[in-house]
Amino acid sequence: MACAASRYKCSAISATIVKKLISFIWTIGSIFVALHCSAEAQQVARNLPRIGIIVSTGAPGGSSPWLESFRLGLQELGYTEGKNVLIERRYADGRLDRIAGLVAELVQEKVNVILAPNNVAIRAAKEATKAIPIVIVSSVDPVDAGYINSFARPGGNITGLANLGRDLSAKRVELLKDVLPKLSRLGVLWDADGPGPLIAFKEYEEAARGFKLELRSLEVRGPKPELEKAFQTAQTGRVHGVIVVRNPLMSGHARKVFELAVRARLPSMSEEGQYVDEGGLISYGANAADLYRRAAEYVVEILKGAKPGDLPVKLPAKFEIFVNLKTSQQLGLVIPQHILVQADKVIQ
Repeated sequence: MACAASRYKCSAISATIVKKLISFIWTIGSIFVALHCSAEAQQVARNLPRIGIIVSTGAPGGSSPWLESFRLGLQELGYTEGKNVLIERRYADGRLDRIAGLVAELVQEKVNVILAPNNVAIRAAKEATKAIPIVIVSSVDPVDAGYINSFARPGGNITGLANLGRDLSAKRVELLKDVLPKLSRLGVLWDADGPGPLIAFKEYEEAARGFKLELRSLEVRGPKPELEKAFQTAQTGRVHGVIVVRNPLMSGHARKVFELAVRARLPSMSEEGQYVDEGGLISYGANAADLYRRAAEYVVEILKGAKPGDLPVKLPAKFEIFVNLKTSQQLGLVIPQHILVQADKVIQ
């Protein structure tokens, strides 16, 4: 009996050892397979084309309407992020001084193409590389700015779109004057550190002269713009309305800008519909979603082998008017019917 018990005990111990050995082998095998799959995935990822993008506002993990439009444009053309293309994002968090360094990172990583969505990024990319293709979305005339040789034959490594937002300056002043027939003093809120806003301010000066308006400069500087002080200056100067010049700094502080505008009883004109979503009164500008979908078309053409210098720089297909009736009610204003009829979006 003792012998039998001993044999049973030995058998049980042996079975336990075998089970542990099988479990160990299974674990090692699983780790090996996982490592192999991970290495394979990394190898596949290394072989996928990479698009480098400067995201001017926000931080990693945040959403960006224009970036989503760009991704949608890629998908419509058969390119899905993580499947057959990678997107390397670099976030500036509204800091223009960070953009050149972020562009340098993308160049160092040798991405296949860079999407530059503002003038600071465009200049930085143009200076950083002559080899990597650059797709631009420029608010200024890219020929006058020295980015390209001509719209039809840009040459070099740059192509893309020019929304020519600056050419719409006079139209914006005219629309604001329609809303405010007694407008005589106009304020322009702009980032004095940005190259694009400087061009914008000069063009609004010219437009104001054409309408015989006094113009007051409400310049601010980043990264922490003194917006309250700017609106105090506007009130002290008895400004009747304000134009907000779009750039990364203003985009990052848009909600606060328009809260202050309403508090100061100042009707606002802006250059992009997103600003009206944030509380601005009215905007006039290119359809941003369409611009970035079309930018995706350029990126895909380049990934398929086209030379950027041979692809003509194109203009916006459509310009839009956005109106925020909630803001107009807060200001005690009535938007003229002819503007509401033309509006592409009216926020109730």
